[in-house]
Amino acid sequence: MDKIIARFQADEARRTKAGRKLSDYFCRQLKQVPFETSASIAAQLGVSPMTVTRFLREQGYNSLDALKTELRLGPISSAWDITEDIATLQEDLREGRLLSDMLSQQMEALHSLNQLTHGAEWQPAVDLLVQARALFVAGFQNIGGIAHYFSEQMAYVRDNVRFMDGLNGTYLELLEQSGDGRVLVLIDCRRFASKSRALGEAAREAGIPILFITDSHCDWAQLGTVTLTIPAMRWRTWDSFMPLAALLDLLVTSAAIAQGERTVERGKMVVALQSRFGDFER
Repeated sequence: MDKIIARFQADEARRTKAGRKLSDYFCRQLKQVPFETSASIAAQLGVSPMTVTRFLREQGYNSLDALKTELRLGPISSAWDITEDIATLQEDLREGRLLSDMLSQQMEALHSLNQLTHGAEWQPAVDLLVQARALFVAGFQNIGGIAHYFSEQMAYVRDNVRFMDGLNGTYLELLEQSGDGRVLVLIDCRRFASKSRALGEAAREAGIPILFITDSHCDWAQLGTVTLTIPAMRWRTWDSFMPLAALLDLLVTSAAIAQGERTVERGKMVVALQSRFGDFER
């Protein structure tokens, strides 16, 4: 229960007037939640039921029932647990409600990313990407594919970008080097890979700056020199990583523009190499 309260007390949860009202309510009345509905909570606080639902989604709960389930059974540790009745999901899919609601939630998540790009951490994150002498990107398990995609995109923008999958078991490519200019981009979301925290701690001990990209479920986000926290988007089936993919695209674009003419010149070199080796159709 302490972790649930900590989530509601986080700055991200309290960034709006309605958020502060709801944060205070859930922290004070958590034991009463199993006996409430979104409408009853909304009536007590003078907000709309949709505001209550939206607030809970931003904290990683698809609905008030999802919070009630966590209070009753403990936190959902997996990003892929299906907690709703399959027959209900199938009916909502046939009626068009399932995908419509998912698209609505995705649009809310994208709106929160817009706020993140105007936050205090955004420009320092872009600076780390473009000013590093060498950029090392790490992500594991299901996040590994998205992280690898990000590293390949960043390689179109700048030189000395390397993806680390951890298969060598040592991360020598990052940790054996000396001198300044190394930056680790560590990408992980729930359910967190055990390697992520260990690698981050090793990089910090070595004095290597870390750009940590994670979600609001992470309780060790302070590991990053700069941390970008995306909203947790738990859909009715399992966690969605759409906000993560969108955030990484925004970072690539910001870094490309920040590089200016260097991006243009590198793009010409990349196109020439693509043409030379013939892996891409014209």
